[in-house]
Formats: sequence, structure tokens, C-alpha cells
Amino acid sequence: MHRTIGLTLTIFSLTFTAHNIVMPAIAAAQNSAPRVIEVSAKKYEFTPAEIQVKKGERVELRVHSADQAHGIKIDVHPEGAEDKTKPGLLFDHPETNGKVEKNVDQVLDFVAAEPGSYDFKCAKLCGMGHGHMQGKLIVEP
Repeated sequence: MHRTIGLTLTIFSLTFTAHNIVMPAIAAAQNSAPRVIEVSAKKYEFTPAEIQVKKGERVELRVHSADQAHGIKIDVHPEGAEDKTKPGLLFDHPETNGKVEKNVDQVLDFVAAEPGSYDFKCAKLCGMGHGHMQGKLIVEP
């Protein structure tokens, strides 16, 4: 009985400690002004194709289509992530990730919570080279 209570208290303490370390960092990033990154999309490329940000940084990606409707869909888990239960990118509005509207720039707001490499690709079928229209978001520690 005492062992169960001790184990329960230990788990609670670890969870509480982790929560108190991670949550203030995320809250601070959410309250700061975002770093705005302009992305141009055209057949069959993104410019820039590689984007680097820091862990904990609040980011606003503004995607402008130069020739026809394009959009970005970003993987929310870094390459090689085994734990798919918590995303490494925390979107303000997850429904905008991959959403494409004709003649409307796509705006993605998120916090880069976990370091790693995140693939992104075109979210709208745009022709024969569509599968090659991709890039990387690198979150540095």
C-alpha cells in the first residue's frame, strides 16, 4: 500500500515538474510576437525550400502563390519521431495546415516546440511535378 502511494506521488511529482518546465516556455512563445517568414510557391518549388527556426520560437509562415493555387502541408512530427502522440509543431489553428484557397495567401501560425526536421509539401495538386514540390522546416535546439 505504501509502495503504491509512493509510486503515485513520484509520478505526480514528475508530471507536475515537466508541466511546469515545458508549459511556461510554450506560453512565453505564444505571448511573443511571431517571426514572420514569407514563402513563395510556384510550379514546382517553394522559396525558400529550407526554413530554419529555433525551438520555442513562435512562427508565422505566409505562403504566397505566384502562378496558381498552392499551399503548404507541414508534417507535425519530426522525421524519425517514434512518439506520434504529441506534435512537435503546435499550430494555433491546425485546420489551416494544408488548407488552400484560390487567390488567398495561406497563413500558418505555430510554435516550434520540438527540435528536428519537418517535411513540407504542396497541398494542392498542381501538375506533373507536384510530387517534387517539397521542402524542410528545421527546428534547432
